[in-house]
Amino acid sequence: MKPLATIFLSILIVSSLFAQKTEIAFEVSFKGKKIGVVKAIEEKKGTKSIKNLKTETDTKVVVVSVHVESEVKVIKENNVLIEGTAYRHANRGSEDVHAHVKKIGSKSYQRERNGEKSKIENQDITICMVDLYFNEPKGITSVFSNMYAEKLELKAMGAGKYQLITPDKKNSYYTYQNGKLITVEADTPVGKVLSKRV
Repeated sequence: MKPLATIFLSILIVSSLFAQKTEIAFEVSFKGKKIGVVKAIEEKKGTKSIKNLKTETDTKVVVVSVHVESEVKVIKENNVLIEGTAYRHANRGSEDVHAHVKKIGSKSYQRERNGEKSKIENQDITICMVDLYFNEPKGITSVFSNMYAEKLELKAMGAGKYQLITPDKKNSYYTYQNGKLITVEADTPVGKVLSKRV
């Protein structure tokens, strides 16, 4: 092997040993007023990736103060979900969620959501809701939600816009430009909440 090729190969091997980190921030607004932030973070090291999605919002609806914080963490190996956790705490209503999904065998997962346990069989989970923050889901018709601990339908609406359909009718709309996520609109009982890339 030529010296230049050896040096290049050495640099490639050394750089692959260090984690590559991507961080994307979104400003959350409700009725035109900033109410919080969303941070999407991805760390890659070799064949392993860890994605985190953290949300914190505060607002007043009429005279009631509403505080919501959530976090979703997804660990993948060779693009297959190994483990995922989701947590959401709201100071009002029954919005609290604690969910955990873990790969326990070939195409088999144990899932638990708010104390209820079950298994997912005969499938590898490869596309998660968190992935929507990093890549446009072209050709994808469903994504796994760690918050709901189940697959959700994803509908392409044209012009880089997608609708994520949830069991509780709190659907979200993801809009992309040149493959990058620009906005997320989420339906809530009090109106639409908009997250915009900053």
